[in-house]
Amino acid sequence: MIEQPGIPQRGTALVLNDMINANLRTKDPAHDRLIEESGIIKHAVALVAACRERKIPVIWIRVERRPDHADVFTPLTDVYLASGRKGHPVIVRGSYAAAQVEELPVQPDDQIILKPRMNPFVGTDLDLHLRNRKITTILFGGISTNHGVESGVRTARDLGYDVVVIRDCCYNINKEFHEWALANILPHFARVLTSAEALKLLA
Repeated sequence: MIEQPGIPQRGTALVLNDMINANLRTKDPAHDRLIEESGIIKHAVALVAACRERKIPVIWIRVERRPDHADVFTPLTDVYLASGRKGHPVIVRGSYAAAQVEELPVQPDDQIILKPRMNPFVGTDLDLHLRNRKITTILFGGISTNHGVESGVRTARDLGYDVVVIRDCCYNINKEFHEWALANILPHFARVLTSAEALKLLA
């Protein structure tokens, strides 16, 4: 078994990616049932409460687009072409889809980062906020494991942060992609722990 060193309580922040209605409360019964079965909301609620109790900063990454879609960028990819050039649904600022899921309300001490791209570090001041708070370790979770979370974790590692991926606070509706990223990709860039394991290691 891999020895797990402690996580410094001072110098740690919790970053949760795209915990919004567009991902968690879609009004598609099949989708929302999978979200409910994953336990991501329940585990995130408990983790956020535990972090706030320990004075660990909570940072929410969200995506919001202009109503005229002028800030939408759709790169040329095989997936995009296979979809008939439809791309992803645009999450418009102020809409139900863009709103934080109600179980995870933003508190006055929290930080909100609006990202223009999939990676929460690209085109944002996330790195500046973390360094201003003297953060060296990031607890990372959110939607989706192999997209926004993985891209953010890779960049955080390259920027010199220690990263802990909170496996029960991540998800992708395509469970195969979710589990593949947790088992085969993310361990190269971070420690992968449950929320209970991470909290137990906080020193």
